[in-house]
Amino acid sequence: MKRIGFVINGRLPEWKAMKRGMKPHHLLLGWPDYSSPMHFMRHGWVADAVNRDPEIGLRYELFKPWRRYDAVVFLKSMEAGCAEHAERLKERGVKVIFEANVDYYTEGGADGLAAHLKPTPSQREMAIMMTTLADSVIASSRNLAGICSKWNQRVSWVPDHIPERMIPVSGCHPNNGFVLPVWWSGMADKISDLLATGEALRSIGKGIHLHLVTGDLSQAMSSLDESMVDGIKSVLSSVPHTVYRFKSVRHLLDLYASVGGVIISPRFLDSPYNRSHTEWKITLGMACGLPAIASPQPSYLDVRDRSADQTAVTICTSPGEWAAAFETARRNEWRNRASEAACSVVREHYVTEVVAPRHAEAVRNVLTS
Repeated sequence: MKRIGFVINGRLPEWKAMKRGMKPHHLLLGWPDYSSPMHFMRHGWVADAVNRDPEIGLRYELFKPWRRYDAVVFLKSMEAGCAEHAERLKERGVKVIFEANVDYYTEGGADGLAAHLKPTPSQREMAIMMTTLADSVIASSRNLAGICSKWNQRVSWVPDHIPERMIPVSGCHPNNGFVLPVWWSGMADKISDLLATGEALRSIGKGIHLHLVTGDLSQAMSSLDESMVDGIKSVLSSVPHTVYRFKSVRHLLDLYASVGGVIISPRFLDSPYNRSHTEWKITLGMACGLPAIASPQPSYLDVRDRSADQTAVTICTSPGEWAAAFETARRNEWRNRASEAACSVVREHYVTEVVAPRHAEAVRNVLTS
């Protein structure tokens, strides 16, 4: 049995980390990040699936400094301390894997409404350093895998995922032909992405009900550019809407399943940060039977192309296309077909039970090289 340690969000459990808030018992447990649990949660899903299958032959756990590992995965961990520790591990013969989930590599772009998402020079330098140093890289999107390959030829693409057991049992929710439930979820400071379809939202107005699942909008809006704030307020004043505070992924899925409708993910694609992201924003809703309407972000195109029925994901590149997609969904022209297609493509390609073996294969390939 090969043992694999994971460092997540740069949380290295070392004695000196106590100055940064680590509790002494976390030397034994690893260093879980209770304030930012999303990456730990998704790691936990993969770890549970891998550890339950003895045929895989790997044991995943949070990194503990006193334990001997065959490989250590640095997931979203590229601080200077991580690079130094990775070098020490390599000197001892331990394989180092960098898991990348954001394009911190590409310079330029994002000078418009997504300018606040542009990576800093420091982030780019650290990402390239960890990518070059690693024995291999696991990228969370196909697009990002291609970018990472410029600095490391050993790159595997492992998509995002959700455990099948967490997907609610939901029937079809035919709308009433007048008001279409439209769902958007995300971090509050990224609500500016809504402006990528703002014109269409305003034009259809009361034909939809916009459901937002996010954090503290008032606090996020105070940090955004004034033009963005004005645009968001204009959209929300034109469209009936409900705001829910994000509580958990399970709660989010229950919301999707209980109401139905469509999931949207408009993106400003002049931002490398947005272009390289995973498909998770739409596949969570699709798992519950919500067809997706989205910008042509590469991961969304992958989901559409993998679906046997491409009504599962409608790609929009102009305000007119967005408005037409909303009208088609509102009139229920897709019937049950798109909902069933959305569920099917997620269960076939994006559940943890399918993705975990791909992750394990990427790790095994490094161990046997």
